[in-house]
Amino acid sequence: MEQTAIQSALDKPLFTPTYLNIEYVFGKIVSFTQPIIHFFSNPQTWSNLGIISALLSLICIAIIIWSLVRMVEIQIFDKDEVNHEIHEALLREKERSRNANPRWHYIQTLVESPNDSDWRVAIIEADSMMEEILREKGLSGASASELLEGAKESGYRSIQDAWDAHLVRNQIAHTGSEFPLSQLEARRVIKMFQNFFEELRVV
Repeated sequence: MEQTAIQSALDKPLFTPTYLNIEYVFGKIVSFTQPIIHFFSNPQTWSNLGIISALLSLICIAIIIWSLVRMVEIQIFDKDEVNHEIHEALLREKERSRNANPRWHYIQTLVESPNDSDWRVAIIEADSMMEEILREKGLSGASASELLEGAKESGYRSIQDAWDAHLVRNQIAHTGSEFPLSQLEARRVIKMFQNFFEELRVV
């Protein structure tokens, strides 16, 4: 009896095929996918996507162009800032050099004076300063010319500037106020002295 019941249970199917409606399942799948298929197969969809893509591309291009322009502006601004800082540093260094050598600062003040007599004094004073510096460097000589000869043997690159400036000083010393001297020429002579002084590291 018991064996008959077990055999009957094994022979009974787990589900009845009449409850599985294949047509209904496929109908649901089709009804779910049909709007998606219709969406992607609709030409208007691709037209809209094209318009949206074009707009997004234009926006991206605009952002890239704006970023490049800003980058260039920042680089120009940074370059101007760096140049300004360098200029300010050079001015501060120049001011420190003047303060470190008040005699040279006095000579520069004379050559910028509106009086032509001060320009002559500036050149004579610069020549006297050069002579003292060369003696401090250990060079020997009874005159500035002899000191410059010794400096020439030492291999200074700006020795010719010193010589030319010294010759102008001699002309001023010999002719005085009769020596024709413009402020431009006075500045040029002082600049030659400066070239030599800078090589000597005194200004």
